[in-house]
Amino acid sequence: MKAIYKVNGKAAKYSPFACDLYNGCPHECSYCHNNHSSMSKTLGGKTVRLKKQLVDEDTAYEIFCKELARYRSEIISSGSPLHFSFVSDPCLSETIELNWKCIDYTISQGVPVQVLTKRADWLFHPAVQNALCHKDLIKVGFSLTGCDALEPGASPNAERISAINFLHFAGISTWASIEPIIDPHRSLCMIARTVNCCDHYKVGILSGKKKYSPQQIRDFMDVVKSFDFLSVYCKNSTIKCSKKITWI
Repeated sequence: MKAIYKVNGKAAKYSPFACDLYNGCPHECSYCHNNHSSMSKTLGGKTVRLKKQLVDEDTAYEIFCKELARYRSEIISSGSPLHFSFVSDPCLSETIELNWKCIDYTISQGVPVQVLTKRADWLFHPAVQNALCHKDLIKVGFSLTGCDALEPGASPNAERISAINFLHFAGISTWASIEPIIDPHRSLCMIARTVNCCDHYKVGILSGKKKYSPQQIRDFMDVVKSFDFLSVYCKNSTIKCSKKITWI
């Protein structure tokens, strides 16, 4: 399909259904596949563009509504929300109008929505206000690494945490993607700073070469587990890393 699709592979742990309307992201995160992998040209790199097959924003909205009608019952029966989005950020100035128009329509059809962003400057944008009023059907998540220098185009982590706090106390379900873990200590700090305003965490390690050992991930997970009131999902890669033998 052109806008909504069934998610395959590791990303399916976030949600089995997702919507990507745009390619490209200006955050320029140093660890992101969008910039450095063999898929960077396909994914758009740092230039934000509407996906070619969606033609223009009016056509894109029509396509989205038709695809939602096709997938509506399946998404609802899955028990998981429609995820916005994996390839770009749905809260960029270039993407917010269309993404949140689609989010608003999705909610109007009784379909739950999950948003993931690294922006914190959109909470009072007119395009999002109606959707945020439907607190039973929307979850808003922020990626938190604690490493601003590696995410030069994104809002600082501290501002994202302030946004989580604001949304949580407004009665909106919040979650944090602690992925990738760049530095276990900094990731723990992100969790510690959000325990009172974040409803759920998804945790994943850095792909490829890392500057931390399996033992450090074991220690990280032990601390996370000590917060026995937290709702935490650890990706399989994190669990496998923690089980690796460290030779001395």
